[in-house]
Amino acid sequence: MMEVFRTFTPDFEKIHVDPQDCFSGDTEKLYYLMLCIPTHSGFNLVTLLCSFSLEHGSKNKAVLDLSTTSLTPKTCFCPGETVKGLAQGLAYNTFCRKLDLKGNNIRGAATEALGKMLQHNKCLISLCLEWNGMGMLDNSFAVFCDGLGSNTSLKALDLRNNQISHDSVAELAAALKRNVHLRSLDLRWNNCGLLGGRSLLEMLQSNKTISRLELAGNNIPSDILKSIETAVQNNADRQTIVDENQKRTQTMAKHIRDMEQDKKLQLNELLTTIDKQEDIMRKSQKVSTQHIGSLQMALDERKGAFNSLAAKLSMAETELTLSEQKVSDLNSVINRLKLEMQEMAVSHVNEIHKMKEDRATEELKFLKEISEGQDKNMQLQSKVDDLERKCHQQQEQIYDLKEQVTHLQSELTLKGSQFDERLAQEKLRQKEALRDMEQYKQKEIARIKQESEEMEKILRDRINKLESQRLDMEEEISRLKAMNVADKLNAEEQIASIKHRLKSEEEQRHVLLEEKIRVLQISRDELQSHCNQQTATITQLQHKNSNLQLEIEALHRQRDELNQELAQKSNYTMAEVEKVKVELTRCQNKLDQERATQAELRDKLASVDSQMSEQMLKYRKVVEEKEREIVLLEEKLKGRELELVRIREEEAQRVQALQSAILNYVGSKHGTSSR
Repeated sequence: MMEVFRTFTPDFEKIHVDPQDCFSGDTEKLYYLMLCIPTHSGFNLVTLLCSFSLEHGSKNKAVLDLSTTSLTPKTCFCPGETVKGLAQGLAYNTFCRKLDLKGNNIRGAATEALGKMLQHNKCLISLCLEWNGMGMLDNSFAVFCDGLGSNTSLKALDLRNNQISHDSVAELAAALKRNVHLRSLDLRWNNCGLLGGRSLLEMLQSNKTISRLELAGNNIPSDILKSIETAVQNNADRQTIVDENQKRTQTMAKHIRDMEQDKKLQLNELLTTIDKQEDIMRKSQKVSTQHIGSLQMALDERKGAFNSLAAKLSMAETELTLSEQKVSDLNSVINRLKLEMQEMAVSHVNEIHKMKEDRATEELKFLKEISEGQDKNMQLQSKVDDLERKCHQQQEQIYDLKEQVTHLQSELTLKGSQFDERLAQEKLRQKEALRDMEQYKQKEIARIKQESEEMEKILRDRINKLESQRLDMEEEISRLKAMNVADKLNAEEQIASIKHRLKSEEEQRHVLLEEKIRVLQISRDELQSHCNQQTATITQLQHKNSNLQLEIEALHRQRDELNQELAQKSNYTMAEVEKVKVELTRCQNKLDQERATQAELRDKLASVDSQMSEQMLKYRKVVEEKEREIVLLEEKLKGRELELVRIREEEAQRVQALQSAILNYVGSKHGTSSR
């Protein structure tokens, strides 16, 4: 056991306790350690200390139910030092929620220690001190009351059977005036008396949080008990209303927080969408710049092709000059060469016309594509593939033209070699004809020079036209670039305007929400005042209802008395009728006897008959009068019953009015809460 306790040495050093003292039988330090060090490195120190106390034969043979939330050393009869140690441990404890010290003979210094514990403890919710003697000493109980008044966590306090006098109850009431957190107080079977009841009633006028107060067995008069019960009931109703208002405010705050989170999420989504659009715009701009660069490369390649063609033309011109010089030596060869050159020129002209037509068609295509690009700048990506395909075709055409030019060069070289051979063969024959053909040759040379100059002029004009077309194409490309830059700037300005508009709308929404919250707070205050007015009207109506119930009970009593009188009178009339019947039977018997025995007394019988008829008439009149009285009494009863019915209808109407008012009030509350 000592080895296990050595693992807690750092915790013991924090609270300035030697672990060896735990084995010296000092229960005060034992409880203090139990509550200050609940767990450490997977071991439960509370269970270890409990087992230690059982192994060493502690005098306190109580079963301790110790956990992270409750402590119940009940019926232990712990000494004062043990309770003081327990209170010292609980003063700064942060895990115990319930404490049950029932039947531990707590009094004097232990009571003061509990009061000091309540001053510092911030987590204890329920405290049971039943069957103790805390009220035997007023000074110690005053210290306990001071601690209770400064406590902010205790919700339920049980002080049954603690010999608390009226002076101690006055101290307790003064402390409870300062405590606004206690909800339940049990003071049954003490000695509160009249003065204690009055002090408790005075306390309830200022304390509006106690919703349960038990005072049975305290010799308090019934009227004070009733007033205390009404005050406690009012506190309970007020607490329920406050709880409902708190729940509603919490729900409203939660709803507002959810709305704010939704708005923030929507803003984040909008910002992400704007960023994505910006990225897409950037990518499209990059793609367009890449396509423009590819087009520029294609134009550069075409320029190189044109330059190569011009170089080839210059080479052809040089070859023509060489051929002219050679033709000066060979006139016959010149004619053939003229025919061949004419054929070559015609073919070159046709090819040039074809090239012009192809270039014109290509230029028209480019112009159409550029116009379509101006009109449909947003669809560049869909048309990029077509442009690339066309560029590929044009490159293939350029490659074909290059192949044709190389083929022509090879043919020209072959023909030059053939011409050299022919010239070598026909030099001898042409030397003789040269003299005759010099004049003709000079004329032909002049004519050929003129034709070549004309051809040079035509080719230079064509080259100038092509350069002008190239410059137009470059200007159009620069214009397209400027349009792309302008579109980009417009898109950025639109995005900035959208961001500014969204920020302004969000600020307006925040302002509207704040106004709604303010209106809800105002409506809540109005509802609170209306609720207080309704509670006052309800109490008045309850008082009126009780008065009306008393009046109804008095009317019921009067009706019962009238019913009893009617029953008595009906019994009296029935008895008199029976008496009359008996007398009539007797008289008839006498008459029969007189008829049988005395025939002479018929006159007397006639007189007796007249008397009997008169008596019968009298009796009938009496009976009729009684019946009239009965009818009058029945009419009175009917009138009273109608009055009772009318009173009940008025009471029902009042109840309906109260119900409708309550329903309207509840409906208005629900309406405001839904808003």
